[in-house]
Amino acid sequence: MKQWAYIIFISVITVVCVCFIALNMRSVSKVTSAAIELKQYKKKLADLETQIKKADSETDLANQKVSRLEAEISSLLEQQKADLQEVENLRKLIQQKDAGAVREPSRQKKDTAEQVLVEQIPTRQSVENDQEKPVRYDAELVMEMLSSGGNLQDAIRRIITSEGIDSTLARHGEDPAHWVAAASLAEDTEAALVYHEQAAALYPDSSMAISSLISAQIAHDQVDESTVAYIDQMKKIDPTNALADCYDAYVQFNNGDVAAALQSLSQASLKNRFADESIELLMARNDYFLNEGCTESVALGLSAFDLPLSHMGMLRELNEYAMVQADTLFGTAQYEDALQIVTEVSKLGGTLSSSGRFIVSDRVGMALQISALERAKQLYEALGDIAKSEEVDSQLKAVQERSETIDIMVQAFGSVLPDMTEQDIADYVNGTILNGEFSTLQNMPEIAAALEQARSQQQEQSGGEGLSPLD
Repeated sequence: MKQWAYIIFISVITVVCVCFIALNMRSVSKVTSAAIELKQYKKKLADLETQIKKADSETDLANQKVSRLEAEISSLLEQQKADLQEVENLRKLIQQKDAGAVREPSRQKKDTAEQVLVEQIPTRQSVENDQEKPVRYDAELVMEMLSSGGNLQDAIRRIITSEGIDSTLARHGEDPAHWVAAASLAEDTEAALVYHEQAAALYPDSSMAISSLISAQIAHDQVDESTVAYIDQMKKIDPTNALADCYDAYVQFNNGDVAAALQSLSQASLKNRFADESIELLMARNDYFLNEGCTESVALGLSAFDLPLSHMGMLRELNEYAMVQADTLFGTAQYEDALQIVTEVSKLGGTLSSSGRFIVSDRVGMALQISALERAKQLYEALGDIAKSEEVDSQLKAVQERSETIDIMVQAFGSVLPDMTEQDIADYVNGTILNGEFSTLQNMPEIAAALEQARSQQQEQSGGEGLSPLD
């Protein structure tokens, strides 16, 4: 009996333990489930907070745009009131002069209606002459201005006025590109430099504003401590842009610090882009021409054909400084050091050539490449590295062929331009914006024909080898 009692007791204890464990596991399961739900809730809450911040940011941007639009609308309404008042003043003036013209024959006792009409006609004509009608600059008028002996720059100076620049800036002053555009259209270099300085002061985080001011200071030979500070600022704003290091190298070469200049040149060659803001500048300039009464196609054409890319001159000079150093090292048989310089300049030229929308970037970039590759070939020949010399020679020929192709395209475009209609001009600029100037010119029938003719002539002269087909 005792044995059975003991077994029953043990069984009861076991059942109780099993129930207790089951209850505990159920509680643990509930706690775990609650913890998971809490974690999911926190994640959803974090996502909602992120969405709220994004919505707040978008709301702020929208509010800023609304404020700008309200300001522009207010300005337009004020201008409209002023215009209406001017119209009213002119109407009153016409009435007064017409009335005076009628009274004059009465005082002189001129009896016939014909005499009254004779007196009124010159009066009305003088009123019409007093009213300045806005000039509409279409392609025909601009071509007349160019054919009268002036160049494109002269025509632009006749179209763009200081008052027009001020009125356009009043509407677009929140955009640094419009300040840089104002500088490019200013009547003299002093006024242009002021616009550059104002742009940099108003927009210290704009790479375009800072870069344009640096270029202007270099062009006006006004390089000082402020220029160096702006270059450092540009490096922070746009650290992947090779242009800031090129500015640095240029200034250091001019200051006689060759070692630092070569180091900056090396840094520039490691970066794979030159910031191309030419399209942004073109569209800002376009607003100024439209404001002065140019048709849309003429405004686009003038904006593109005279587009300033001032840092190109600086890059050419920088290349000359670097090549002088390479030649000096070559003359003292320091071939490896000379090779490093020309290799870096060649890389820099290739980056520049591929970074721009306009052919000027291509041409300057290829000029850098050609001068560097020619010296690299000489260096490898001096080292006795025939394989490398042939490799560089192949690269050099490819760049030279592309350069010759662009020369042909530019010459052909010069003969096409005078006969372009407004629609042709608009198509050309729009094509440049979308696809780049090289592709746009290449697809023009006249230029394609010029390229084919040059290719055939070269094939005849070289026995079948000519310009390589272009992609």
